[in-house]
Amino acid sequence: MNFSKTQALVFSIVVLLLVLSPVVQNWAKHPKDSFPLSYYPMFAKKRTQNYGLYYVVGQDTLGQDFRIPYKLAGTGGFNQVRRQINKARKKEKGLPFLQKVAGNIAKKEPQLYDRLMALELVKGYYHLEGYFLEKDTLPVLERKIAIYKINSDEYGMEQY
Repeated sequence: MNFSKTQALVFSIVVLLLVLSPVVQNWAKHPKDSFPLSYYPMFAKKRTQNYGLYYVVGQDTLGQDFRIPYKLAGTGGFNQVRRQINKARKKEKGLPFLQKVAGNIAKKEPQLYDRLMALELVKGYYHLEGYFLEKDTLPVLERKIAIYKINSDEYGMEQY
């Protein structure tokens, strides 16, 4: 099919306006994002300096803390496990989840399980600029959400 120069010009302008139309959302009081026409809020959204993230920390018999790998904390990829942890913290403050993680560790890593005294559900806050630019991977602040003591069927919560 052949188009005249005028038809090609009109078609090009319509497509260009369609692609650029989401940009007006940047000035809207309540912007609406949609697929496939997006104004990319994930890149334009203002963020705080610190970012909070939930994860599981193990405590060994020597009192040393270490992060439990996400593959032992849940099923699926990193983001799927992150969502599972977020849901679990809302459900009974994460205690059933920590029991499940302890069971996963006992099955998959029995040597690690034998060293564990407790599992903690923690929210760590990280300074994004320092984390990515300066490789400062230590949290600025950590809050313990729940504690599950291994091999004693005791558990508790600490609120800060």
